[in-house]
Amino acid sequence: MEPNGILIYAQKDENNRIEPVVKELLTKARFLKEKLWNQRITVCVIGERINYENIINELGSYGADEVIIVSDDRLKDYNKIYYSEIFTQIAKQYPPRIILVGATVQGKDIAAYTSTKLETGLTADCTDLDIDDKSCLLVSTRPTFGGKLTADILCKTFPQMATVQQNIFKSEKTEHKATAVFNWIDIDKIENKIEVINKTTKNHSSNDISNADIIVAGGLGACRDNGFALIYELAAKLNAMVAGSREAYERGYITKSQQTGQTGKIVAPKLYIAVGISGADQHLAGIKNSGKIIAINNDKNAPIFKYADIGIIGDLFKILPEFIAEVDKDKEVKNEQ
Repeated sequence: MEPNGILIYAQKDENNRIEPVVKELLTKARFLKEKLWNQRITVCVIGERINYENIINELGSYGADEVIIVSDDRLKDYNKIYYSEIFTQIAKQYPPRIILVGATVQGKDIAAYTSTKLETGLTADCTDLDIDDKSCLLVSTRPTFGGKLTADILCKTFPQMATVQQNIFKSEKTEHKATAVFNWIDIDKIENKIEVINKTTKNHSSNDISNADIIVAGGLGACRDNGFALIYELAAKLNAMVAGSREAYERGYITKSQQTGQTGKIVAPKLYIAVGISGADQHLAGIKNSGKIIAINNDKNAPIFKYADIGIIGDLFKILPEFIAEVDKDKEVKNEQ
């Protein structure tokens, strides 16, 4: 069977809701579909007791032509072997031209397993996708050399696979409906070497800066005189999450999961407060979809001021305490009301 169409893995959260990155991939897949002479967009959903009608309607509204559903009681919790093998079998039954997966922890698990089983290439952590006009091959763009450059990669094996960072593409609804295909796979035949001996439930959405509404981020300028203590204090007052630049990560002020930019997390908060961040291209690429950006920097020529909605020139060690005090005053007024 000749490879045809685009296959997308639909990751769900703990509440069985489709993750935002899936909708972003569907929106981009509609663009790729037009350049590939309208090949079908298929989405694979795996889980237990899936709310079929709602999910089919939701995925269809973002451009899915077909939704393949694999449901079993043993698929309630994510299991790398079960989920990856099921997705691989779906790709073999309905050979796609392109496979797209969100570059989440789970998505990277599944993509790596699937590409190995299908003996095909995989471009990881992409920041853009296109179709080459001459060869009609997938062009996957990803950062390289520590985010200083980007590379356009053509995969010449099929299916062409890519994982895509979150918050790269804007998700847009369309007037479209999807059809459902219920697929039965004999899970008993899957050799599962994973045994759950203890389960701890975490609220990932609250701990992941990818989903944060407000982010306070520090750069090189905050990596002195306990500048990050002020950043954490302001974040606590605003119910925000703390992030930082690559320099902040390399100096140990944040973890890798808190790093924003091309070599970190791509974020799209409603408000991004950049403290002591100069605004290198790699960092700006990771925050460009933010609703509003407030920049605090003592260098009036810092590139970030060109992109900020509000720019404050000055010493962060004077500005942040005043910022925190104003937040406290505002809270007091609201409590009195």
